[in-house]
Amino acid sequence: MNTIHAGMALLFTLLVAWPMATYATEHETPRAPEPFLKMSNPVPHTTDTLQEAKSLYENRCSKCHGSNGDGKGSATKDMDVKPRNYTAKSLMETIPDGQLFWIICYGSDPDITEMKGYKKKLSDEQMWSLVHYIRSFAR
Repeated sequence: MNTIHAGMALLFTLLVAWPMATYATEHETPRAPEPFLKMSNPVPHTTDTLQEAKSLYENRCSKCHGSNGDGKGSATKDMDVKPRNYTAKSLMETIPDGQLFWIICYGSDPDITEMKGYKKKLSDEQMWSLVHYIRSFAR
């Protein structure tokens, strides 16, 4: 009898957990090319840089990524894939500056996310400044 209960519990757990695990792995952020991953932010981390980036973020990013970087902006209600939560310190420590720059520049997977690239709308300096500002949410 205990074997039957244990088997049913295992089956139930697999049936519930498997779709969640599949969903989580299907929506990974595309990886930047290796040269980008090796890049360091060339823009100095200053108060002025952060102020300018804050304005850019509020105008271009906060609607999706949230005013405090938690990925819960006003435009996310109907999104299947929610924006990245920049406040997750342990996660943000694993993401190279060049990866963040590349996503800002070229966007994410257009088949599954709303994240568009800003290469034609922002300068490299502005995008690197945004990397500094985005990192400030996890401190």
